[in-house]
Amino acid sequence: MGIGAQDIQDGNKKLNLAIVWQLVRIHYLQIIGSKSENDIIAWANSAVGDIQIANFRDKKLADGRFLIKLCASIEPRVVNWDLVTPGETDIDRSMNAKYAISIARKLGAVIFLVWDDVVEVNQKMLLIFIASLYDLKMQGGN
Repeated sequence: MGIGAQDIQDGNKKLNLAIVWQLVRIHYLQIIGSKSENDIIAWANSAVGDIQIANFRDKKLADGRFLIKLCASIEPRVVNWDLVTPGETDIDRSMNAKYAISIARKLGAVIFLVWDDVVEVNQKMLLIFIASLYDLKMQGGN
């Protein structure tokens, strides 16, 4: 509501982003169906094993290693572990975040976040990222 064709034509960034976010939100809701955020976290924690997150604001997500391991749980051969850094520096965290996104895309996930969303632990975007991986896993039947 409150967004008209003229706003889109004028390139109103804030209102255009609001439309895009609603499309992302609809996609995410279709993915998770009746699952709760806690269900998605429980699935991700069981898939990764050695790293556990409490929620989508958990700072353990910032280094990208959890996301890479989650991708590996779907298809282990997709990860080149020589490219994964310890995630201790800003550069390491950004490299891991970029690699996690690249792996997820290679797996066929629909990705809306950018690497900054990972290192800054953007709760909404990480939820959608992990929900997309959940959807891939469920489609694969594994």
